[in-house]
Amino acid sequence: MIHEVILKEVSLRIDGLTGQGIEFATEVIVEGCSLRGLNVCTFRWFPTIVRGGYTYSEIRISDRKIQARSDKIDILTILGEVEVMDADGLLSENSIVVVDEENSAPRFNCRILKLPLKKTSLESKTRPNIIAVGFISGLLGLRLETISKILERKISRKDLLESNLRGVEAGYRIFMDTGLESYNLPCSDSPKNVLQGSDLVALAALSGGCKFYAGYPITPSTGIMERLVKWLPEVGGVAVQVEDELSAVNMVIGASYAGARAMTATSGPGLSLMVEGIGLSSMAEIPIVVVDVQRAGPSTGLPTAHEQGDIDLATHPSHGDAPRIVLAPSTIEEYYSMTVDAFELADRYRCPVILLLDHAYVMNYFTLEGLQVSKVPGRKLASGNEEATLQVYPNYSGSIDAFPAPPIRGFLVVASSVEHDVRGLSMQDGRTHVEMSLKRMEKMKELEDQPISWEVLGDVDAVEAVISIGSCRCAVEEALYKIRKTGRKIMHIPLKQLWPLPKKLEETLKDAERIYVVEQNASGQLMNLVSSKLPKRVELKGVKKFDGMPFRPREIHQELMDGGIG
Repeated sequence: MIHEVILKEVSLRIDGLTGQGIEFATEVIVEGCSLRGLNVCTFRWFPTIVRGGYTYSEIRISDRKIQARSDKIDILTILGEVEVMDADGLLSENSIVVVDEENSAPRFNCRILKLPLKKTSLESKTRPNIIAVGFISGLLGLRLETISKILERKISRKDLLESNLRGVEAGYRIFMDTGLESYNLPCSDSPKNVLQGSDLVALAALSGGCKFYAGYPITPSTGIMERLVKWLPEVGGVAVQVEDELSAVNMVIGASYAGARAMTATSGPGLSLMVEGIGLSSMAEIPIVVVDVQRAGPSTGLPTAHEQGDIDLATHPSHGDAPRIVLAPSTIEEYYSMTVDAFELADRYRCPVILLLDHAYVMNYFTLEGLQVSKVPGRKLASGNEEATLQVYPNYSGSIDAFPAPPIRGFLVVASSVEHDVRGLSMQDGRTHVEMSLKRMEKMKELEDQPISWEVLGDVDAVEAVISIGSCRCAVEEALYKIRKTGRKIMHIPLKQLWPLPKKLEETLKDAERIYVVEQNASGQLMNLVSSKLPKRVELKGVKKFDGMPFRPREIHQELMDGGIG
């Protein structure tokens, strides 16, 4: 027997080529685990090649909440003849590697199982990925009937369903024939919800009162548009795919001017094209929400790779003094809550709000527990009864004012990219420009004093601190858990409001002596951003990774133990 004790966590990976059904296999296993009350999170590496490129899918399974990649691989299943990558130090002597009997076995110091995956798939008139699903399900201790019901929900064609059911059962029999004992995971009959980050952003847009979406498909943000095209019409909204990002941002501005809460989603190249529109939103004080799902750049870069290289662009997306808000959610739950917040903030401060998201969360699966789905009232529109006091560009009042969307009887609503007064009338004198510039910038001071989301984790009185961004948070927390067990005190600030930078950052770190900044880009954009708010005497250390892969906890642990990069 390989395993005789209850395991609290198992990590598996399926390697192969694009077009071999690895994503489908992942979905089935993830759903099977969630139906048995287990927590899961996934990571998928895939190239831009539709068929034939090397790809793999990681599935981390645990009895606790997890949102970071695993530091190990317990089960590695290889479909086809491929060279396994990104596995150094992850396999142990207790790991199991499954390969087809017709393929060469990799040279790993662990147990290698050569199984008839291809042969059995031909006999079952299905594909090797389905045989692998059956084998892995048996090894994980998932019930065959559970997996069969999942396939019945996913596959509508009768002949295809029957062949897949035969294949899963055959894979299960292969597992039984090996004599291996199932991993005794702490399963239950209380199923858990599993969603992708794109699901949560789209759901939050509906909760936040979004009535209009315009976008151009670009990896890795396309999933958000796909969901809203389906969901928005059901709540009386409109979602359109347009010809480019220039059209998208300007249509969103137009819809917002007309009174609808509006959003677009893109990635770095698209955000670059939207810069002028974002400046228009700032000048005309028309609230919009722009979602930027970051990917490796510059230019086309690595379209399917994870990176956090848009911090500079998001925080300074326009010429001139253009007020904007930039948020970077750090957990999968915050992908929902902070998207809802984005719509409220855009209306409150009448400016663009940029949501800076991560590829690793948007395109992968995570268990959700206790998500509070809310419904905000939506945009308050001016009725015309406020005519005596109504202004197109009023001074910020500390609350969400009624938005002057046309038509308003007896009142002219003018939106202009040219400098203007509070009535919206074009003005070219320096005095008006000074007054209106100060008025626009004044709105941001409240968020500097009272950030929308602020957390300090760990030892709040420590002289060592970690600042992280986005999905780095969960890998940092796993690394710090091990470090704190040694008695070393470190505080952790997952920075979620990037602009305007909270004053609390400087206040919280006033006594810090060494600060590690964890981010995924080469130039240290987050470090450069926060350094202006930190004491000059403090020792800043960068913990950076920019190879297209999200951090593993062990990588951050090693950097923090070694002292980071000065």
